[in-house]
Amino acid sequence: MVNAADAAAAAGSRARVAVWVDGGDLHVANTGAPLSANGVRSLMALRASAKSGDSAGSGVIGRYGVGFTATATVADSVEIRSTTGSIRFDRADTLAAVRDAGVSHRDDSSVPLLRLAWPVDTAPPDGFDTDVVMALAPEVDAAALLADIAEQAADLLLSLESLDSISMPDREFRIEREEVESSDVGPGSSVRRLRVLVGADGEYRVHASAIEVTHTDGDVVNRWLAHQPAEGTASAGGRGVLYAPTATDIELGIPARIITSLPSTPDRRHLSPDVDIASAAAGYADLMRAVDPRDRLALVPTSHRMASLDDARLTEAILDELRDAPWLPSADGSALVPSRAVLLPGLTDELADVLGDLFADLVHPDLSTPTSLATLEQVGVTSIGLAALADRLVGVDRPAAWWRRLYGALMPLVPTSREVEELSALPVPRADGRMNIGARGLFVVAVPRALSWIRSVDPDADHPLLERLGTQRLSVSDALRDDALRALVDDAADEPSAELLDEVAALLEADPDAAVPDWLSRLPLTADGEWRAADELLLPDAPLLEVLVDDHPFGIVDEAPVARVGVDLLRRLGVGWGFTTVSDEFPTGPDHDLPDEEMWWDGLDDLPEKLTAVRDLDLVDDERWSEALSLLAQDESLTPVLADRDGYTAWWLRHHAQVGGHRLGWYRAPSDTALAGVRDVLDHPHADSLSAALGGGEPESAADADILLHNLADPARSISAGVATTTYAAVVRACRRGIVEPMDLAVPERVRAVSGRAVDDAVVIDRPWHVQVVDVDAMVVLPSDTTDLAADAALLADILDLPTSSEVLATEVVDAGVASTEAGTEAVLFTAATGRTIAAGEVRVHDDLRIAVTRDGDDQHSAEFSVDWWIDERGVTHLQRRARPGRRRSRG
Repeated sequence: MVNAADAAAAAGSRARVAVWVDGGDLHVANTGAPLSANGVRSLMALRASAKSGDSAGSGVIGRYGVGFTATATVADSVEIRSTTGSIRFDRADTLAAVRDAGVSHRDDSSVPLLRLAWPVDTAPPDGFDTDVVMALAPEVDAAALLADIAEQAADLLLSLESLDSISMPDREFRIEREEVESSDVGPGSSVRRLRVLVGADGEYRVHASAIEVTHTDGDVVNRWLAHQPAEGTASAGGRGVLYAPTATDIELGIPARIITSLPSTPDRRHLSPDVDIASAAAGYADLMRAVDPRDRLALVPTSHRMASLDDARLTEAILDELRDAPWLPSADGSALVPSRAVLLPGLTDELADVLGDLFADLVHPDLSTPTSLATLEQVGVTSIGLAALADRLVGVDRPAAWWRRLYGALMPLVPTSREVEELSALPVPRADGRMNIGARGLFVVAVPRALSWIRSVDPDADHPLLERLGTQRLSVSDALRDDALRALVDDAADEPSAELLDEVAALLEADPDAAVPDWLSRLPLTADGEWRAADELLLPDAPLLEVLVDDHPFGIVDEAPVARVGVDLLRRLGVGWGFTTVSDEFPTGPDHDLPDEEMWWDGLDDLPEKLTAVRDLDLVDDERWSEALSLLAQDESLTPVLADRDGYTAWWLRHHAQVGGHRLGWYRAPSDTALAGVRDVLDHPHADSLSAALGGGEPESAADADILLHNLADPARSISAGVATTTYAAVVRACRRGIVEPMDLAVPERVRAVSGRAVDDAVVIDRPWHVQVVDVDAMVVLPSDTTDLAADAALLADILDLPTSSEVLATEVVDAGVASTEAGTEAVLFTAATGRTIAAGEVRVHDDLRIAVTRDGDDQHSAEFSVDWWIDERGVTHLQRRARPGRRRSRG
């Protein structure tokens, strides 16, 4: 076979070999370069021939013709039939020739076969260039010989590059060589996949396969083959010897075949004495990278199984190469350098999946077994235990769920207390986001959800392994009052979490009597799949829902939390049921997100010391204010707010809430008789409770003043003189205070006279003594305690578009009377009777004080009136002398 391979190499082709037995002759035919004269001479001389194996790239294998001597072991006659001529070697003919030459030979059987050759005329079979025909010795079993050749056929095809196929009588062996593109091998190396097929009549099956790495370093070419039998495990295949390139006598225990171009001894049984077998190790690391990762461990040589000194030397060289080359499969699938790799005994696929992206130096779980460790330690792999793993995990930043996966993956590796102690420093994520070194000292809350503000295990990381490692269960305590919870609630406004909601709900369920702090109303809950603060939500059946506009901004808390924890718990959390308030202990401006707050604030005379206001009043449906007012009045917590007339809530209700087509400012409470007739009574069961939110005697705007003037002018209304007088005075005061601009007021069609009638012609009394000479149906008066009657009357006259009494009346005292002073009897009696003080000046007393009155300068409308007192144009006070009561006589 070697000669056939050399012939093919010489011809620059691959050889086809055919082997068969014809009678007693064994035929080995091949294609390739035919027999040459030099070849014949070398065969006969058993020395170097035209075949040269000195060049690593020549492809020539045989040396000195020694390979052909194997024919002498099975035959006494050998013919080499070639297309260039044929020769025959024959032991009997050689013996005869020796004898004919006169040379005596004592042992006929020792006559050499391959010393003399005779030409023959027989040509090789068609399709072949050479046919070696061996006449088998009688003792040779031809069938056994063919079987032996068939057994070696695959090995020969894998080893001899120039062989392409070997045909036997009943089958054919042929080899497929496939170049493999691989980025895993280093410079100077290439990879092929070899498959030996066996079959007949066009049907073939895989008989043997191997991964081959060829490594070239200068003149040295090493071919490393990892055979892959049917079961898929890589091995050396064939004999455990060094091939150089044919089998030598150097036994090896290496689990791969090496075919090297290193020089060998003439008999091809050993390497040349000056050759270091360690150089044959080059390329072994590339072979490891080329084979399936699952097969690599089987290819690591075992130093304690060395078959020879050469084996020991080559094994150590291979191990040295493997220690510092990346080929060892890691947990994440990459290739590790063994001297920098660590092995965790018992590593499972699940644990590797968790740790793979964290520790790049972790050996693949398939190789992390106690049996693998002994092999991998030879190439520098370090073993670590659970304690070392725990130390490595310190400082690792991963989500809590990742740690739970880790604990679950570690669980099978912790069967006893020994492993528990090894993991005493295992990091554990806490609910507050920090990491704890070790599980001892941490708590798992005794509620469905962990409390993240307690020193507890993060709920997402909790696993039964942690209890084995030292965590303890915690009962419900004062967690609701913890400042850390308040901080979490504040943070949840930006980053809501279902965990925090469930934690708080679990606590409230565990202790139904626990007091709930006000700030817990900011806890986010779900509404239509979105997170919102509890005080921005309403319960599905909240009474407030019945009075709000359809497009109100409140969310409706999802049914799921309602069903899970109930209405009472959600109300404890702050979910809305009725109206709620906004409070500020130290208000400084209109910055509370209340509707129209700036307008209310601008109307205040003094800043409020404290603000408490009902919020969201602008969201009430205009058609549902009656129900909304009942909801407000029935809530005892809102009573102080509703009673504050100057407060925001009452102010807003007066100006915006509507019942019966009018704002609340139109109405008065049933108990407020001071406005009887001027304002309508609110027809509502809680009207008196809402009195501060209803219209008052003092108008708050031009519109409100117009309402008062309009109602005073309505003849259908029954309004007393006192109510009319105080109401007119209130309008004047509003104008004086700047609340109302007179020019903004509409002139009423009528006015309310002091008689109580609504009239269209009247005067405004600006001199109090004029009331004695004007008809009650024709005058409008202001209260007697008016500070500046003349000015206020003039202003009221302007508002009502009426004249004042002084503008239309011309008066004259009929008689002169008797002179007196403010200290006189009549003056003192007048002051005592009326409460009016007479200013210093002239006083005149009349027995019959009469005043002549002319209106608008029309003498035809003149008249005289008897009066009790008067002040004329000169400022003289005129008094009617009072009648003295008679003295009663005593009975005798």
